[in-house]
Amino acid sequence: MSVVETPPKDEAPRHQATVTRAQQVTPLMRRITFGGAGLSDFETSGSPDERVLVRFPLDPPHARSYTIRRWLPSKNELEIDFVLHGHGGAALWAENAQPGEAVHLSTASGWFEPPAECDWLLLVADHAALPAVGRILEEAPGSLPIRVIAQVPEPSEQQTFTTRAHAHYRWIDEADSLLSELAGTLLPPGEGYIWCAVEAATARRIRTHLRRTLKIPATHMHVMGYWREDKLRWGRRYAAVADRIDAAMGEAMMAGKDFESIRDAVDDAMEREGL
Repeated sequence: MSVVETPPKDEAPRHQATVTRAQQVTPLMRRITFGGAGLSDFETSGSPDERVLVRFPLDPPHARSYTIRRWLPSKNELEIDFVLHGHGGAALWAENAQPGEAVHLSTASGWFEPPAECDWLLLVADHAALPAVGRILEEAPGSLPIRVIAQVPEPSEQQTFTTRAHAHYRWIDEADSLLSELAGTLLPPGEGYIWCAVEAATARRIRTHLRRTLKIPATHMHVMGYWREDKLRWGRRYAAVADRIDAAMGEAMMAGKDFESIRDAVDDAMEREGL
């Protein structure tokens, strides 16, 4: 119920995809192009932030969800950008992947759903979410104003995206706070949509700010946690207080609260427990 790492809706392995080539986008971002007959029946969800669960040829088995940076149906190819953070099976595999190596992909799911009459977009992202930001910008209509607040570990990780939209970028480093930057941003008038993908605890606090301070309706924002800092340690801490988190959720459900209010209750409980 809380904002957590967001997997595709169908995680079953549906497609074998073979590495055809790779290139460095930035020093810490590697783009791998996949092809092969296994993608002949791949279907895009149509959403620019769509993700698939990638199962890697590792022992023990290893899987992580990633954004489809680009789908090229005419070539039967798709591209995925991998952050090379120097640890973890997926990142280490991506750093060394060679043509001919194969992975298995789930079907694609996306969450980017701005209102039909949208006057502006605000994209809030960290390093891991830049592939989705790039695709959103590339597919955006030409007259749409888009503001991007993006956090990267080094200036060399800033990217330039091709877009027809009127895009404005604010790059911050890891010592800066995405929440503080967002809180200091004046939202434009009109019907807008805020899309945010960051570390899970940060996502929870950003959602709280949008919902309670700015009073943004749920239909006009989507906030998700792409990853979780110190996941193993967090899991141990969560296990110790899971009964209290579940109790908060149960109490909200018994009170007949709607989905977003139940999510508020869970987020509040997570915050109280220091999660």
